[in-house]
Amino acid sequence: MKPWVKKKSLMRGVRYLTELEPMEREMLGNSAATVGELLIGRARSAPRDELAEMTGLPSGHTDAPDDPVLAAMLPAFFRDGDEEVDGEAGVSRQFNETDIIKGKLVNLRLVSDVLGPDGSVHVSLTADQTSAWLAALTDVRAYHHGRLEQVRGEAQDGEVAAMENYLEWLGYHQDSLITAMMGPMDVPDGFADPGNGGDGDGDGDDGGRRD
Repeated sequence: MKPWVKKKSLMRGVRYLTELEPMEREMLGNSAATVGELLIGRARSAPRDELAEMTGLPSGHTDAPDDPVLAAMLPAFFRDGDEEVDGEAGVSRQFNETDIIKGKLVNLRLVSDVLGPDGSVHVSLTADQTSAWLAALTDVRAYHHGRLEQVRGEAQDGEVAAMENYLEWLGYHQDSLITAMMGPMDVPDGFADPGNGGDGDGDGDDGGRRD
């Protein structure tokens, strides 16, 4: 892929652009669909809570997913060591997990819609779409990292290497977009590199002091 670049125009505003290889576009689109299907399956498997439905409250699972990959994308609502009232984590998951899944699906749908099964290798995002794109890539990376850990030591070396290369590419894709969003890091005039022993005025002079 080509590095992401930021473009400004009067008509279209700020856009972030990149160009993928056809295989990259296909793999990323397939990944977004796979992760989306996994999350949809989790949401659909939630037990029905008639009382919650009657009162309009969200209802979902109270227990963490058995699949460690899915559990990594839907972590516990309490950190290890936090004080917890009995059953509080389950109630928090029941009321929040479905909404979290919905948010993740919206992000993944953006990736699928932009790429599409017959989409272009040219990707263009608005400034408002970049956060959703980055969040979707975070879930895609979490999924593939989890699957890699599951097969490591059992799969053939070539398969493991391919998975590691894809994870590295996903990281580069994400970092490139973040860099384009942040822009170049401007160093102000007069900044001195401490390693050069400068005094901060940028000319390397020590102010005439002598030991």
